[in-house]
Amino acid sequence: MKTSFAHPVIWRRAPASALALACALLLAAPASAACGFAAGEARVAAVAERLELKLDDGRILRFGGLDLPDPTRGDPATANAARAFVGRLVGREVDLTLFSVEPDRWGRLIADVAFVDESGAPRSFAEALLAAGFARVRPEYEARGCVAARLAAESKARDAGLGLWDDPDYSVLAADDVEELRERDGRFVLVEGVVRRVGVGRARLYLDFGGRGGFTVVAARKLEAAFAAAGAPLRALAGERIRARGVLDDRFGPRLEIAEPLLIERLGRDEADKGTRPGG
Repeated sequence: MKTSFAHPVIWRRAPASALALACALLLAAPASAACGFAAGEARVAAVAERLELKLDDGRILRFGGLDLPDPTRGDPATANAARAFVGRLVGREVDLTLFSVEPDRWGRLIADVAFVDESGAPRSFAEALLAAGFARVRPEYEARGCVAARLAAESKARDAGLGLWDDPDYSVLAADDVEELRERDGRFVLVEGVVRRVGVGRARLYLDFGGRGGFTVVAARKLEAAFAAAGAPLRALAGERIRARGVLDDRFGPRLEIAEPLLIERLGRDEADKGTRPGG
């Protein structure tokens, strides 16, 4: 994918009163939050090893709601290509979009930046990373309002096998490959398979993909209404092929805890998908 940075970024510095109002609205926002709020402009001074942006005023920015290539895993060429892609921002002015009024525990801004694309329109750089195959959508509360558009960008890159989607270390995992799942304990993963049964506990629902010790997706029962409203009624998913994502926990057999409805993707009934396997 070609991404142009030829056009100058047009600045729109927000007055202090507008930023204060935006912060107040963010703090009071419901679950259907907007995709961040405008927070002025900055110049990118450098790109850190893990693709954080160092701004010329000393602040550090990490891209909220994204899983980016890690230089310590997979094919080094994947991380190198991603860093080169992000490196095109160095020395350029960008518009900031913040997802939180407070930095994370390491003092980094949870944010996105905008640049001007080939058409002269402002574009999210996070979406550009996803479209080029240099990121995966990762559940994060602050960036929940961005998920739908980001999943669409990710899907196209995955289908085309771009960037990290051509690296087996980032591929979608099969729910029935328990050994492979256990090797990814503690890592962010995408898992695809057929829900065999839905178990109902006192406080949780369990989407089981196999027998004892098999892969399970877990969701709090209090979130049932939210999942249903988003088109993924949890108790109706038995027999469906789905794709789920999150950090894998193997303490009680491989499982993912899901709190955001959009991060379960419905792929169809089992009968329509027999013989298929997850792909890049």
